[in-house]
Amino acid sequence: MTSGAHASIDDLFERYGPIYRWLVTATVMTAAIAMGFASSMVNVAVPSVMGAFGVGLDQAQWMATGFLATMAATMLLSSWLIEVLGQRITFIATMTIFSAGAFMSATAPNIDLLILGRVLQGFATGIGQPLAMFSIFSVFPPDRRGTAMGIYGLASVLAPTFGPILGGIAIDTISWRYLFYLPLPFCLPALLLGLIFMPGKILPKQLPPFDWIGLGLIFFILFNVLSGLANGPRWSWDSNAVVIRLTCGSIGIIVFIFWELRATYPLLDLSLFKDRQFSLTMIAGFVFGVGLYASGYFIPVFVQTIQNYSATRAGLLLAPGGLVMMLFFPLAGRITDSIPAHIPIAAGLLIFAIGFLLIEAVDVNTTFWILVAYTAIIKVGLSFAIPSLSVAALRSVPSDKLARGASSATFFRNLGGGFGITLLTAFFQHRTRFHGEAFTATQTSDNQTTQYLLGKVENLLTASGI
Repeated sequence: MTSGAHASIDDLFERYGPIYRWLVTATVMTAAIAMGFASSMVNVAVPSVMGAFGVGLDQAQWMATGFLATMAATMLLSSWLIEVLGQRITFIATMTIFSAGAFMSATAPNIDLLILGRVLQGFATGIGQPLAMFSIFSVFPPDRRGTAMGIYGLASVLAPTFGPILGGIAIDTISWRYLFYLPLPFCLPALLLGLIFMPGKILPKQLPPFDWIGLGLIFFILFNVLSGLANGPRWSWDSNAVVIRLTCGSIGIIVFIFWELRATYPLLDLSLFKDRQFSLTMIAGFVFGVGLYASGYFIPVFVQTIQNYSATRAGLLLAPGGLVMMLFFPLAGRITDSIPAHIPIAAGLLIFAIGFLLIEAVDVNTTFWILVAYTAIIKVGLSFAIPSLSVAALRSVPSDKLARGASSATFFRNLGGGFGITLLTAFFQHRTRFHGEAFTATQTSDNQTTQYLLGKVENLLTASGI
């Protein structure tokens, strides 16, 4: 038996017995809770951060978009790191970087350093999510992986359930900065569990090849496309800066595809997309990523800026949806083990679409419980789809490409999240400017309401001696 840092999965099974697979699950679940907090809590802090640094939504949204874009890109680095460093060292390094990013965000003196801290957290989360899936699939047999993913999924919904509430309480009672400290109590236990239960590996004398050009192209594409979309409403869609960035991003996509098809060791294994089931699950995962992250981002922003909710009340609004996911995630995992995955995916997509059709009709007068019901419907659809998507994507992947398949699945889901938030922010800015211009056109000397309000202001200023 190998001891210490080099203990393999077989060694650890021999040491701990069948319970070892659940010890691994507990380890990655603890890390997932910390990372889930970082992903979800920031949404209730957006208005507070905008006020603290004097920035608009177009800049504040980079707290979420930068996190998701970096997370999506580094997911494709995860399989190489696992191959080189092994699960144990990769896990420990990931949690260390994540903790550093949390501290940087909490102490940032300006919006740029805050976004940089979020990028570090996204970097770590991008490696950690595929690592968790790979670790679970490594210790569970195929007929129990759906159940295991359903249980692991509980960690993914615990944070969105309680994270916004805790974050809202921190914002309303102390400061928005303390929101970024909240994941840290989970980081230390995760590090200790990782040291004990994650399998190690003897480091290779020579590093295996990696597609660094492909990774660079991914970052190039994401920066140009996302920044072009985000700044379109502010700079004008036909401005040189926006046109150049979107054009560079489009060219980058074409170059990336050609490079990956010819690369000896491709970053994104496009051969996996020859399988119809894998390709369809990647598309579905992208769509669900748009809905999952965009709804979680904009609903708290909407109720705080339009309906004047406190941060705590905005967090409470999201909690029932998280509880719904906690109930349905294990059920969806068991269903995936017993029936074809496309059935719960299709059902989840239908429920998901119904929820968004209802959300589209909300306005300033929509009540708290109506919003709760609409978000809960969306979460039911996500609960059925996400475990099934993960299992369906990897069922058709050869065992020697399991890590690549896992990183691709999470890459497309989080890529959808980054694009969803950016596009909705751009749409929000466009409609705000449209209604602002329409309102400005009504402000004439003939508008009696305006004249009445100006008279009131004049009286107040006169009474104040101004």
